[in-house]
Amino acid sequence: MSRRHWAHMVAAAAFAAAALAAAAPAAATQAGVSSGREGTSGAAKAATRYLKARAAAVAAPDPATALGARVVPGSALARTEARVATGAALRGRRAGRTPKSASCRVTVLSTELSADGSGATVTAHAVTRVRWRSRDGRTDVEGSGIDHTLMLALRNGAWVVTADDYTDVLKAACLEAAGAPRSQIRAAARKTEQASSPLVLPRGEAQPPIPARGYADIIKYDRAAAQAYADKYALSYNSTYVRFSGADCANFASQCARAGSMLMATGSSNSGWWYDKKGTSSPSNDTYSLSWINVTKQMGFWNGRRTEWVASAGKLSRGDFIFYDWTGDGVWDHTAVVAGTNSSGQKVIDAHTTDLYRVFWKLGNSKTKYRFAKVWQQWVVA
Repeated sequence: MSRRHWAHMVAAAAFAAAALAAAAPAAATQAGVSSGREGTSGAAKAATRYLKARAAAVAAPDPATALGARVVPGSALARTEARVATGAALRGRRAGRTPKSASCRVTVLSTELSADGSGATVTAHAVTRVRWRSRDGRTDVEGSGIDHTLMLALRNGAWVVTADDYTDVLKAACLEAAGAPRSQIRAAARKTEQASSPLVLPRGEAQPPIPARGYADIIKYDRAAAQAYADKYALSYNSTYVRFSGADCANFASQCARAGSMLMATGSSNSGWWYDKKGTSSPSNDTYSLSWINVTKQMGFWNGRRTEWVASAGKLSRGDFIFYDWTGDGVWDHTAVVAGTNSSGQKVIDAHTTDLYRVFWKLGNSKTKYRFAKVWQQWVVA
């Protein structure tokens, strides 16, 4: 277990304990408590309403009002989420875009009541889409998919959300844009970094070598195919591939590259760049190289073999890749695929964990570092 992963587990446990402690005094003052199916259903509905209000806040004149009675007014959660929504809108406006509307599809994954029925924990997946309008009147849609763990308490007979634990690679940037305290921005960046713990392989298996062709061939990179795959699976997952909960960015980037016909290289689990589906559509027995799923290993193999570094995002086109070091500590944490440009001429990316669809490429905050990988146009295969 990595140091970052351990820190993430400790932080999650502390979050749950603190949220329950905060909810207890309010719950004790209730005239009655919910229990059984009614309480579970009520908590799930309240969580759904909160997540929808949270999405709508981005396009609202007053984000705090949009959150309304879904949270405790003036609470730390209310202040934080109002800042996140304000920052998201400000980032867009600084780039010449205005948020026009937002929608959210919520899937409740689990609901658990406390022993006395006065509190609840709800886990849910929220897919949010925000429609932006540029100065020339054209519109774009950006999307995100985020897992939330919500703590709720009964207040005056109604469920309210008292805490919301989630990881969003845009959160630090939004807080910074909204003028949040540096300590809050750093905490958001560290949380993102901890969730990006490098993946390791559970087994050491090699892929059988690809038979020699006996003739030379030229494999061209299909940028349109890479982008089409990225757009299709940005907010969902291809069920024929292994999925890595919480750290799927490099795996998704590899899938996009392969969809564009990037040349695989056989080897052991620690060499080459490859994925072996064993001739089936089920991922249950799939094997793959570490460079397929690990950000730093992916960078190391691709550079000089499949890609070359360029100076800026402006030199990239669809099907290229951007790598991110969230806190500037020299450890590369994340990768995303370039999906094209928006109506304001900015490069946009698709990614997993956080799941993002056609979002402005500059994730992170002022401490974040970036590297820009331009995919070669073709490869000669003997």
